[in-house]
Amino acid sequence: MIFLIWTATIYLGFSVFSPSATAYIESLTIYTGLLFAALISALCDWIKERQYLKLKDEINNQMVTVYRGAYGTCLSIKIRDLVVGDIVDIQQGDRVPADCILIEEMNITVDQSMYNPQESNVAKETSRYMGPEAQEVDNHEDHPDPFLFSDSKVMTGQGKAIVCCVGDQTLLARNRKPKDLVIEE
Repeated sequence: MIFLIWTATIYLGFSVFSPSATAYIESLTIYTGLLFAALISALCDWIKERQYLKLKDEINNQMVTVYRGAYGTCLSIKIRDLVVGDIVDIQQGDRVPADCILIEEMNITVDQSMYNPQESNVAKETSRYMGPEAQEVDNHEDHPDPFLFSDSKVMTGQGKAIVCCVGDQTLLARNRKPKDLVIEE
């Protein structure tokens, strides 16, 4: 596009000194074509941005099952309505809605590769107690950590977890840099 602008400008400069009265029309045609291409590009970007915002809004409107209240009433609420202290029900195939700690689980494995790209894609999580009586120096294989991070995918199992961080306080939001939000060509 820059090359076309330069050539059209040079051609316009030569057409001023041309004996023909209509020599400048070709350079104006190039300018019109460039303007038309820029408008189409801007329209496509605007449509993509609207689609992205609609998808983001749909993600924020996803429902999650929580246990709230004195009697542990089971409610289905939107992810954006989660608060710290909610107990969420996590099933196979779900995405973890916020940073959580497992309190009850059954053979749960979680894909947290977005947090540790060097390590294995799937990590086993558990809610077993790691007490001071543990004799082994490295007992991680027997007692994997109980932490679930937002937007991780539950590969197998099911369980319940207590919400610790939501929104901008999650590990994912704190580690995301402003440059990660810029869409590059």
